[in-house]
Amino acid sequence: MSATTHAREPIEEPIENATEERTDDAARQAADCGTPAEGEGETRRRRPVDDAALLNFLIVVLGFGLCRAWIVFCLGAPLVFPAASPTHWIYLASGALCAAVVALICRAGGSAIALMRRLLFRITPFALLASGILIPLAIRTNSELLMVCGFVAGGIGAGPLQVLWGDRFSHHSVHFAAFASPAAAIVTASVAALSSSQTSFMGFIVVPLLSFGLLVFHADRTGHPWRELVGKSDPDSSRDSAPQSAVAEPAEAMTAQPTGFRAGSRVPLGVGKLMFSIMTFSLLCRMFDTMNSGENPLAFLGGSPIFALVVVGAAFIAIVAKAGDRFNPTFIYRLSLPIMVAGYVAIALLFDSHAAISLLIINVGYEFFDILTWVLFVDASRRRNENALYIFGLGVAFMFCGMALGNAASHILDTLVAGGNVQANVVAMAAILCLVIVAFLVLPEGTVAQLSRREGHAERGEEPTAENNDLAESEAKDSAAGDGQADGAATADRIERHCAAVARDFGLTPRESEVIVLLAYGRTLAIIARDLHIAQGTARTHIENIYRKLDVHKQQELIDLVENHEG
Repeated sequence: MSATTHAREPIEEPIENATEERTDDAARQAADCGTPAEGEGETRRRRPVDDAALLNFLIVVLGFGLCRAWIVFCLGAPLVFPAASPTHWIYLASGALCAAVVALICRAGGSAIALMRRLLFRITPFALLASGILIPLAIRTNSELLMVCGFVAGGIGAGPLQVLWGDRFSHHSVHFAAFASPAAAIVTASVAALSSSQTSFMGFIVVPLLSFGLLVFHADRTGHPWRELVGKSDPDSSRDSAPQSAVAEPAEAMTAQPTGFRAGSRVPLGVGKLMFSIMTFSLLCRMFDTMNSGENPLAFLGGSPIFALVVVGAAFIAIVAKAGDRFNPTFIYRLSLPIMVAGYVAIALLFDSHAAISLLIINVGYEFFDILTWVLFVDASRRRNENALYIFGLGVAFMFCGMALGNAASHILDTLVAGGNVQANVVAMAAILCLVIVAFLVLPEGTVAQLSRREGHAERGEEPTAENNDLAESEAKDSAAGDGQADGAATADRIERHCAAVARDFGLTPRESEVIVLLAYGRTLAIIARDLHIAQGTARTHIENIYRKLDVHKQQELIDLVENHEG
């Protein structure tokens, strides 16, 4: 008998009897209460699940949208207080540094993830409150020192707040993120456009704290209670969440781990290219921020960047809704690059007369890519079995770093262009060259397709198209050395899709949806408790509830059900 089979026995045998007893009790209760037949009960069972999913969607969209609206407020502070403009980069640099520290610590995995999550939930609200007080106070008192302090506090809050929202995104499917991220962009634009120089003072405090409150509410719904995050941790939970790799069987540990890059390993080449591209795109987009001195015809809507958020958010949602399960992130990537190139061509030709329109086109292309990156982050953290705090920590750090470099370059180029030392069209052509290098050398289409690898058409019984053949050839060239990992990732992708379908169809809770994935991979009770940072008793209760709802009595029966289930 294999080590994996031995490892399963402690879960299966004690739970089997309890499951049968609970199933009998449930049957008796259903008979006493006049429970409807199975087909009718299925319809009624799905309604609360759909309501819960809708509530989660609204929480994430509103909370993340408010988070980014507050960042827009902070980045727009120099418009109200011009003296803050030279120190603007401090806000972005502080956010990048904090996000990088989170990623560095969470790279170790294990108990470090739970400890970092609790630390972020305890520190972030104080940083948000401090920033919300200092920045408006600095504007009213015309104090550069207070503004610098406010920027530092704001960066300490902004970086972790986005990382924590990324952690919330990872508790849902990639398709959920494909709808939620652009919807949040529309919320961001709406809040920023409705604010004025007076209402934004209130926004500096209310908006970030409201976003954090929604974050806490969503965390509580997905298995991280408030008392666990900010109160004293449960001794049993802490003890169970400690790394147990030293006592785990080597064979079991090898077979149970899904394919993907593990905690403590190097960043995969494809993900590293994505991070570098994020930094480059952010730099290029922010490079012309302070160079636009002409009249903005979209000022009544909040300016070109705000209008771009609305346009891109609506277009992104329409594309995802139209594509459905066939949504292909590479299509968005193909769309974003030429739009940004067109914007820089417009700058080279029309910067003096139509600068605002040129910047609008650039922002539209950038926002397509920015929203896409959040979808790819969720894909990486779910399908590659990497913790979300690590992935989103890196992403936010590179994004903020690119924005800081772009902001600094913008001030330098503004001075050079105003003095006649550099022409705006020369800068635009250099930006186009950078985009071409990124598109063909750093992040080609095949790499994006590899990062968002989907189940093959053969598994769905479809004939491959010429486009899919070209994409397959591109992927083969980019990842010839990783064919084994590609097959494993496809298997992991299929298992997680089937688990999601089972969770939806059988009415599993969000935490049970996480547990069933680990069960489908063959994880033991102790490992499930360790990976989810919960007590073993709590993990056993979740497993028993899953067995009861699925009407199975052994882990192998659950695995067979997941493999054969068609959502």
